[in-house]
Amino acid sequence: MAFDWLNKFQKAQTKAPNYAEKTLAAYKLGMKAKGSIAGVRVATSPQSCSAAQAIDATEIYHPDEAPHLPLADCPHAQTCQCVYRPVMKYEVEEK
Repeated sequence: MAFDWLNKFQKAQTKAPNYAEKTLAAYKLGMKAKGSIAGVRVATSPQSCSAAQAIDATEIYHPDEAPHLPLADCPHAQTCQCVYRPVMKYEVEEK
């Protein structure tokens, strides 16, 4: 995949306390500006907690409705490897 380096980089970063708010606000702004973003998905890793593993990886959320990362009971807290990924309009239109 072309963005494997990005996945590794983002999942290795310690999350700031405002990670969810800041990231989702940026995606929401892109949607509001009539950009190419249709919503967000939650990307997990094999090391993600069981609650995160239970999230449907195909679910597309509006940024206001996406699960807050890290999840409340995540044992990894700020080192959680779950991340938000934008879903582009062309991905949704192809289905």
